[in-house]
Amino acid sequence: MNVYIDENLVPFFPEAFLNEFSVCPITSEETIRQADGLLLLPEFNVHRTPSQRAVYERLGLRMVFVSMPAEGVWYLNESEARRKKWAEVLKKCNKHPEISAYRCDLNASRLRSLL
Repeated sequence: MNVYIDENLVPFFPEAFLNEFSVCPITSEETIRQADGLLLLPEFNVHRTPSQRAVYERLGLRMVFVSMPAEGVWYLNESEARRKKWAEVLKKCNKHPEISAYRCDLNASRLRSLL
């Protein structure tokens, strides 16, 4: 499965995770149109906007909307733990190809389907 990440999320993910899964940053709308696989996107209530979500689904993309913590990013030094957790998230997403959208926090501790 190809994995793409919004360029604004790249600093919050461990480099080992990005390299291990060959995660490609999304830098423009053109990149999204050419993508095929799973998108990691920041959660800006896009999962509540049916028209935006419909565009991604029409393109055949699966999404994980990543919610950022309100209290700030205090766990950047726990990269190995986050790499393992996000590897589990990708495994779960791969296991259920019928689900097109998920929501998850940055710690990868609360993955839920948005069906």
